[in-house]
Amino acid sequence: MCVFNEADILPWTLKHLIDQGVDVHVIDNWSTDRSDRIAQEFPLVGFERCPKAPPGVWPPGRGSADVWHWGDMLRRVEVLAAASGASWCIHHDADEIRRSPRPGESLRDAFARMDRDGYNAADHRVFCFHPVDELYAGDPEAHFRHYSEDGVDNRLPHIKAWKNQGAVSLASSGGHEARFANRRVCPEPLILKHYPIRSSRQGARKVLTERVPRFDPVERAMSWHVQYDRLAQTKQWVHDPQTLREWSRAKDTTCNSAG
Repeated sequence: MCVFNEADILPWTLKHLIDQGVDVHVIDNWSTDRSDRIAQEFPLVGFERCPKAPPGVWPPGRGSADVWHWGDMLRRVEVLAAASGASWCIHHDADEIRRSPRPGESLRDAFARMDRDGYNAADHRVFCFHPVDELYAGDPEAHFRHYSEDGVDNRLPHIKAWKNQGAVSLASSGGHEARFANRRVCPEPLILKHYPIRSSRQGARKVLTERVPRFDPVERAMSWHVQYDRLAQTKQWVHDPQTLREWSRAKDTTCNSAG
């Protein structure tokens, strides 16, 4: 899991993965909001910071400490995944909840099923949840009930879980898909609930201070990091629930559809 300043949601996403039978290795991009300390309160299989040098002690030739080199983090995920003893690996962000589409099936069991069926990679269907108030505190699944499927994420693949058979390439796609030879993607995608913005204050800080100004211009020239461009202009952090779809309580139980 790659992390940078997600303290308000990180305890819930870490707990969820561990409860789902998934071991977690956290790669922290020098968080300043206690995310690093929060992560280390959990029974992780590993914790590290990327890059290894802190801001102000930047590796020679890598430019300003204020630039976020996403490609470096992705290449580190590639190395850690290939060297791990995990049967399956997941490239996971700190503001996501992943679930099986089948009722009562954990992520661990979902990967075992895909493996038995001859698949070695999993795609995801993305549901982006938006705040409709300023009251978020705690469990994101319990609080956020309104979502959309019309963002940049929904136009891109999300093949972010794979059977660990050796090296894969994540950086070549900006992290959107694990690329490797003889890839067989399960036709039934997993559910990816995305919670990038949780309030006006958190959204403004994340987008306008912690993300957009820090994006690597070289990566931007490759059409990476476009997901917050419109939001940085509109600054529409909180949405009218009438413009969104509501996630029903029944979906929490079945996770079988999004309609």
